Amino acid sequence: MNERMFAGLAWGGVLLAGALWGGGALVAQFLIEGGIAPQSLSLARFALGLPLLWWWHWRAREMPRVQWRELAYRERGQVVATGVAMALNVSCWFAGIAHLGAALPTVISICGAPVIVAAVSLLRGYERFGGRLLAGLVLASAGVALVVWPSAGLGALPAGYLAGLAWSFASACCYALVVLGNARMPVRLPAVTASAWGMSVAALCMLVAAVSAGLTWPAGAMQWLGVGYTGVVTTSVAYLAFAWGARRLSPTAAVVGTLIEPLVAAVLAAWLFEQALAPRQWLGALLLGAAMWLLARRGRAGS
Repeated sequence: MNERMFAGLAWGGVLLAGALWGGGALVAQFLIEGGIAPQSLSLARFALGLPLLWWWHWRAREMPRVQWRELAYRERGQVVATGVAMALNVSCWFAGIAHLGAALPTVISICGAPVIVAAVSLLRGYERFGGRLLAGLVLASAGVALVVWPSAGLGALPAGYLAGLAWSFASACCYALVVLGNARMPVRLPAVTASAWGMSVAALCMLVAAVSAGLTWPAGAMQWLGVGYTGVVTTSVAYLAFAWGARRLSPTAAVVGTLIEPLVAAVLAAWLFEQALAPRQWLGALLLGAAMWLLARRGRAGS
């Protein structure tokens, strides 16, 4: 297999994962509109996605095995905190979808998180201030303003619009915490192991939340298929495809590749649910994408 074909397969893995995640937003909207509570859907996503992730963990014999008891208390706390953030991220995203549909919450959550990561890294001293960081934050701020500004103006907000925005931005913040948590994981802890432990914590959190709110179950074969897609395809299969591709591409390429997720969600929402983004919102999404690209290039160049 030549280098170009190998790189093409790696790109295929990343793009496949983004497309599956984008389609998952539409499936989530279908299930929520069908009566499944966001907490129950989040629980199904993590619970059904765990078996394949743990299988991958046990099959990866070339990686060093790290036992839970071997971790320091601070390291255990980091794994648990990342799992809690993972649970909150998905729950807030689904709650945003319940108010706004699939497209807008996905754009805000996926495109907003890298900007939040860059800002937190700057404030915490993990990153140095530079021209690319400033340009990325300015572009991101303009993009967010264009995406979230209602077409009818502030005087005629649709019902639940502000609540949907709040849930979507909360999802972006929690996704940023997941990214930061994974970035600060101990080097000796393999990524698949940390992900399996973190997702187990997330599943337990959502079990408590779903039981407290009252479990809701799928009604009919289509909803069961949708739940299976959300749990197995968008969690396990997409994660494995992305991890395989991202390990063979540069970080910049992997980050840019995930931009297909909000694009797929927006296109499918416009096609299936007539939830087309306005031209102004498309421009905002493009500005957010440009901001992510600048921040990713900055990470590689170290400027």
